[in-house]
Amino acid sequence: MKKIFSIAWWEYITKVRTKTFLISLVLMPVFIFVFSVLPTVLMEKFKATQKVIGVVDLSGWIFDDFNKKISEEFKLPNGRQNYIIVKITTPTSSDDINEIKKYANQLVITGKIEGYIIIPKNFGEDTLSFQYIAQNVGNLNDLERFRSVLHEILIGANLEKYGVGKDKVKQIIKTVKYTTIKISKRGEEEKTDFIGIFFSSYIFIFALMILVLTGGQMLIRSVVEEKSNRVVELLLSSCTANQLMAGKIIGLGMVGLTQMLVWALIGFYFISGYALTSINLEVLGISLIYFVLGYLFYSAIFVAIGAPVNSEYEAQQVAGYVGILMFLPIAFAFLIMQNPDLPFIKILSFIPIFTPSFMVARIPIKMPALWEILGTIFVLALSILVMIWVAGRIFRIAILSYGKFPSFKELISWIQTK
Repeated sequence: MKKIFSIAWWEYITKVRTKTFLISLVLMPVFIFVFSVLPTVLMEKFKATQKVIGVVDLSGWIFDDFNKKISEEFKLPNGRQNYIIVKITTPTSSDDINEIKKYANQLVITGKIEGYIIIPKNFGEDTLSFQYIAQNVGNLNDLERFRSVLHEILIGANLEKYGVGKDKVKQIIKTVKYTTIKISKRGEEEKTDFIGIFFSSYIFIFALMILVLTGGQMLIRSVVEEKSNRVVELLLSSCTANQLMAGKIIGLGMVGLTQMLVWALIGFYFISGYALTSINLEVLGISLIYFVLGYLFYSAIFVAIGAPVNSEYEAQQVAGYVGILMFLPIAFAFLIMQNPDLPFIKILSFIPIFTPSFMVARIPIKMPALWEILGTIFVLALSILVMIWVAGRIFRIAILSYGKFPSFKELISWIQTK
């Protein structure tokens, strides 16, 4: 154990003293901010801008109600109207729809209006659809608001048509709002929001991926460097291959955990008010178990397929292959958040490659049954032992092998060699 910890400390101290490591401590939080927080901030800022929306009301009765409802329901944080609704008519007051659209399109192109809605003449009778024309038609939030308001207007008009008074109509078509409350396994209620849970789980998965990929790449590069300058032969004269492998995994794991700790402290500093009130210690504790086990499992994979490499090019290829395995759970992340109890999601949770990410994603949404947690932890722990044994068998031979990358058949023979 003394030799293992000596190797681990050497790997740790030599890596954390490099300029690359110190730069990554600063750059990674900046990248995370730029690619995750900044788009959200810009989106919120965009939402806070006032938009001018035109309406071509061919029905002759929708515009006034539409304008009133939009003005009353949707406000900016400063109290101003989110949308300014203008009625579009041509300078010549023409009823020709092609002439009206030509005039309205010019208003859009010149930036006088964001876009415009065409409400057909028989709206509510023969058709329930409308057109929205703009240079940007990708803002689904705006379209859903317009659709909802037009739907309410139609319901109100139909109720009045069948003899319901206007005062009663207002009460009937009031917009329904909701909040979400999560019930724990113990029956306790807690207020929560899906977006907050999604990003907390997503960050955990992303952090595991970064830790594994950076640690794995450093491990492979370390092996390549030591093999190329023959230092590994000197090391193996004073320790066994398994001791060297264990020391590298522990040392480089400590480097990754140091990065995570620094980034976590930075994150807590900026969002401490939210973080301290929203952290569930039970969820955090179980997630950390999967986090650590996941790192050990993936590190063993890196050792097994990374030890035979002899060049930087091969090292990048190997890291890329493992990276693909890490990205697969992220592709399923949103589906897991919405349906954590789907049968195939539960089945994939017991496959070691997916276990850490899938379980970390499922736990905050809906705590799995105790047998699932214990079962997946047991399967993952057993897989780690098997993978470390396999990695050790490959590492002891591969660390002193040079030349071309071994075939799959040769790797199997290395594992079987006693």
